[in-house]
Parts: sequence; structure tokens; C-alpha cells
Amino acid sequence: MRLLYLPTYSPHLNPCEEAFSSMKAWLSANRNFVLGELTGEATCDPYAMLWDGIFTVTTDKAYGWFRHSGYIH
Repeated sequence: MRLLYLPTYSPHLNPCEEAFSSMKAWLSANRNFVLGELTGEATCDPYAMLWDGIFTVTTDKAYGWFRHSGYIH
């Protein structure tokens, strides 16, 4: 058995928080598109809008976030 200490917790170093931050930044940058999707009656597709935000999280970004957090050296 080996004792392994995890890095100290900080929301700034949590990879999930950084992914959510990336999605929120995309939503803010595309505010007009988001508001148009949410206020449209017949053509409203909020799921498609959210998927566009989710796809801002790439494997390269995720790898960088895990390295930044100290989980990968």
C-alpha cells in the first residue's frame, strides 16, 4: 500500500470547474445566439445550443486542465 496525497482543493484548480467555465464563456460570447434560441417559439432548440457550448471542451483543453490541477505531471 502506498499513501498518495492529492493536491489541495481549490475551485480554480478543479478540472470540472474549468470545463464549466469554458462552457459559460462560450455562452457569454454567443449571447445573441443564446437569447435567440431561448426566445424563439417554433424553432427553439436549447439542447442544440447547449451542445455547442459543451463541444468547447476539447481533449487538449481537458488534458491541460488536469495538468494544471496537478493530477498529471
